[in-house]
Amino acid sequence: MSLITKFKKADKYTRYSIYIIILFSLIVSSLASIYHVSGDGCWHIQSSKFITENHKFPLFEPLGRDEPFWSPPLYHVIVAAVYSIFNYASHSAANFAIKFVSPIFGILTLIFSFLVIKKLTNPKIACYSTIFLAFVPLFIDYSVLSYVESAMMFFVILSIYFLINGRVALSGISVGLSVLAKYNGIFIVPLLLFILYKKYENKKLLFKKSLILIVLLLLVASPWLIRNWVLLGNPVWPFINFIFHGFESKSYSQANFQNLIMPDLYIFTYLGIFGVPDGNYNVFSFAQIPYFNILIAVWLLGTVIFAIPFVVGIFKSGKSKDKPKNNDLSWILLFWIFPYLLLFVIYAANVGPLISRIIIPIFPALAMLWAFGFDYLNNKSFGKLFSVLLALAITGLVFSEYVKTGIASDLWNRYNPDFEWVRSSTNKNSIFLVNGQCVPYNLERASLYITVENIKKADYAWINQNFALDRRSVLNDSDLKLVQLQNSGIAYSNKDTGTTIYRIKH
Repeated sequence: MSLITKFKKADKYTRYSIYIIILFSLIVSSLASIYHVSGDGCWHIQSSKFITENHKFPLFEPLGRDEPFWSPPLYHVIVAAVYSIFNYASHSAANFAIKFVSPIFGILTLIFSFLVIKKLTNPKIACYSTIFLAFVPLFIDYSVLSYVESAMMFFVILSIYFLINGRVALSGISVGLSVLAKYNGIFIVPLLLFILYKKYENKKLLFKKSLILIVLLLLVASPWLIRNWVLLGNPVWPFINFIFHGFESKSYSQANFQNLIMPDLYIFTYLGIFGVPDGNYNVFSFAQIPYFNILIAVWLLGTVIFAIPFVVGIFKSGKSKDKPKNNDLSWILLFWIFPYLLLFVIYAANVGPLISRIIIPIFPALAMLWAFGFDYLNNKSFGKLFSVLLALAITGLVFSEYVKTGIASDLWNRYNPDFEWVRSSTNKNSIFLVNGQCVPYNLERASLYITVENIKKADYAWINQNFALDRRSVLNDSDLKLVQLQNSGIAYSNKDTGTTIYRIKH
């Protein structure tokens, strides 16, 4: 039977879901084409390129962070493979191609989320859940950004898909791969164990299946954990380093539970879910748009409209006629959501309030709650009116994603003359003094943070005290004075961008 025939025979909600997935694919692919790598993506891509060029994992090499390379490497290996393949065509083709790794993972995540939710509920709830996932900005963002979350999301949902279809071994391998993408993948294990508990009443069989799952998870993930334990003294470095006393750097060894009562934590989380980078409202200062305050008010109204079905779903999902008659779904949602909420609390106490992406693995579960809420509202007398308002809100949220991505790309493009000068006028083996992780990515040169020891190793120093796109590259007074004392003249200067590049004397 051909795919077209299968499509025609599918129920209407499955066909609608396919249309939504196609639309989502077009959205994230077009956003990726204009996206400029930034934030943590700079470090991830730098590390991937190092793997391609050196055929080994980095450790203490200068790649834009003043810390060793510790991140689980699955995403980096995949990006390195894509970069290597397309580099045969051209360097620019390779740089363009690697931006599509995250969109591919995002599209696959959406497809398998639909399949999982359809299996747990029915095609209608699965369709409504697909609407939520396809258009909630945080899911769009991490299906575009060059971050490891895209790979982690996919293997988390894949592990659930295999398990509910009785493929325990493949589920164990998948969850292991999710941990190899990001440690956070491990928090899906309580849900997997609960699914096994409901599937197998025989205790011996339950123990056997659970053991298979855990052993395969450890077999896949443990090589990297052992590597970090041997080289950095902590298998999950830099987290909980106060327990392992591993390599001392900027590790998260403190816990400040006062962060949990900070209003900013919840404001940033809400804004992050709706597309504000890290939820940090300070980024609004970058936007130079007419009637900006009015547009922000309209945008906030759109976020409220989009969130209404979720709030309704929390209270109405248990009474929905579309919910399975047994109570397993409620427990599945609990075991899916609660471990990541616990992780959210830990991160908030350890890291701070800019952590909305931590909860992204629970978005398919949140999508189900949203779907139950939307289904309830859709059956009310005002259902058609609400659907129109929701469609307008979704249109506005997607449009804002294009505006945001375009503005960020234009801001980075302003500095292209500076980056181009470095790439064309300095030796590829030159070493630059520059703090931060995104300037080194764009320079495509080895970089060191500015210290007394490092200045003896460097050839140039990048200075731009107004570089708002990567605040870590802005120098404090002592570092600036150190460069000014050790330079042997200006190699390059651009008054338009405020960039000065000094030669370093030896």
